[in-house]
Amino acid sequence: MYRIACPSCGADVEFRAASSVLAVCQYCRSTLLRDADSVRDIGKMAELLDDYSPLQITSSGRYIDRNFSIVGRIQLRYDAGVWNEWYLLFDDGRGGWLSESVGQYVLTLPVGQDPQAPAFDGLQPGQSYTHLNRDFVFSDVRQAQCIGGEGELPFSVGDGWQAQVADARCQQMFLTLDYSDHPDAPELFIGQATTLPQLKMQLLRDTRMIEEKTGKLKGSVATLACPGCAAPLDYRAGAATQITCGHCHSQVDLTGDVATVIGMHKRAEEAPGLTLELGGTATIERLPWTVTGALVWQTDDEDASRWTEYLLYNVDKGFRWLVESSEGWFIGSLMDCWVDSLRADYAVLDNKTYSRAYPDYRASIVYAAGAFPWRAKLGDSLLLSEYQNASGQQRLSREWSEQEMTWTRSDKASNEAVGKWFGQPELAPMHVDEAEDESSLQSIGIKYGLILLLLNLPLAWIGNELDDGFVICMIACFVLALPIRKEE
Repeated sequence: MYRIACPSCGADVEFRAASSVLAVCQYCRSTLLRDADSVRDIGKMAELLDDYSPLQITSSGRYIDRNFSIVGRIQLRYDAGVWNEWYLLFDDGRGGWLSESVGQYVLTLPVGQDPQAPAFDGLQPGQSYTHLNRDFVFSDVRQAQCIGGEGELPFSVGDGWQAQVADARCQQMFLTLDYSDHPDAPELFIGQATTLPQLKMQLLRDTRMIEEKTGKLKGSVATLACPGCAAPLDYRAGAATQITCGHCHSQVDLTGDVATVIGMHKRAEEAPGLTLELGGTATIERLPWTVTGALVWQTDDEDASRWTEYLLYNVDKGFRWLVESSEGWFIGSLMDCWVDSLRADYAVLDNKTYSRAYPDYRASIVYAAGAFPWRAKLGDSLLLSEYQNASGQQRLSREWSEQEMTWTRSDKASNEAVGKWFGQPELAPMHVDEAEDESSLQSIGIKYGLILLLLNLPLAWIGNELDDGFVICMIACFVLALPIRKEE
């Protein structure tokens, strides 16, 4: 351990890790750069945005039979949100990183530089990358800006420092290429997705500590006036960094000290009727879940169909999606562990085969309202691939954009189950495809036409008026079976 008095305020500043080259004074926020046995003040580090993370400097845990402590953090902003990178010091003196984003965690360890890595400018989600005879797939390629930091760090960061990183996945394994300081030979990190219980984390911030720091209880309802139209906007503290106003369609950023409008939906359509109300609460597996946001998607083809995705939030469990479509309800969440293998017609997960449900298709957001932990905007487009098990009760969905690829696993839920969750009578999905609606009406017509035939033919036979009765019945069947089409 190396300790020195802060040149700015005189407070003790500790360098616990031999690999740490930078430390931020916790009292005056001076950034101290270590050089041999001396340090120099290179300016003030920006204040961290108040968040609701349970982690803090001094939190400790265990990973692959090795103990570690958190000694530093940087906060990074990209075009769709903010995430934390916590710097870890293991008992053997080595370092590591614990990434925290939207309640999901990934722990990685440094491997060294990789001069064979592809150039950052040419990377895209979906590309393959082989390491240790494993085929990884890039899931995220982004450029981000450091907006704050604390504690010790193994490299020098200052105001405006840019990070260029590419993340890749292979089942549970996670790989990161960091091009920030070495564009031609990026730093390679290997690890896996994890959870705080799996890491046996200790000395976490409790509810009281978080409330004292942020001024709000995590999960409590907060309200602000939309900077665009002054309409009241409700959100759950700790669950949202972006809000889309349902009235003027402004995109409001909550990550700073003051809520600001960062965009406006120019092509916003009238608010659609939603089956579920924003702010509504469901009880699922004895836990309360709040509807914080809603997205309406539409396929980009001639026979455009729509569905609605409701974002559900629980203060302890994080986020889940409840999807409402013409096929019913599906509830699911992002997958930390990706599929074992993927072929043209099927995907394999946990040694179970999921067959392709549809050909790949593209869809875009046509309406957005509510609060989200990332930026959701009108016109955002995804390429989707869907796979289902033999019963059709479980689905795997791959969502692919220009900067990100994700997998979601969801389970079918009955109308009765969804109604019970929300304390309402059976909730039938609002979305019905035109083709399906037409087919259903024709089936009803044929069914009742056959009933009409069965009732009237015997009467016609008994009454010696078979020809007239048969003609009347056929005319009735034809009328009942006519397709009912919506006006264009």
